[in-house]
Amino acid sequence: MKKDLLVAGATALLVASAAQAHHSYAMFDPKRPTLIEGTVAKLEWRNPHTFLWIYASKPGKPGEYELWSFENGSVSLLSKLGWRKDGFRTGEPVIVQYFPLRDGRNGGYLLRVVRADGSELHGDRYVPGAEAVLDAGPLNVRPGASAGEAAR
Repeated sequence: MKKDLLVAGATALLVASAAQAHHSYAMFDPKRPTLIEGTVAKLEWRNPHTFLWIYASKPGKPGEYELWSFENGSVSLLSKLGWRKDGFRTGEPVIVQYFPLRDGRNGGYLLRVVRADGSELHGDRYVPGAEAVLDAGPLNVRPGASAGEAAR
């Protein structure tokens, strides 16, 4: 009986810690909202988180590109914000505003995407720091409108 209670307690503790770890945003730097310009590689439309993948120019290496990955909210949340599974086409020019990964890898947590027509799709505003950035207003930039890449 004591062994069963111990196993049940340990299992509950593991599940709770795994759930809490899953919802941690500590890997992203909310103090540095950043922009990057590129073209859509793909939209990974799956739960628990969607991912937008883009190709962006390598700094200082004309004609060379790097693959970037941007995490976002769930399919159901993004659907409520106007996103669709087929909402982006491969090669579509975009500017992504994001919280960068703290370890410097290519990617981060997506805040918004600006399309060639200037329209914006917002990401999950419940991520710590996102609401303040999104409430500051539209970016008023367009992919390809400036010379080269958006400011990083």
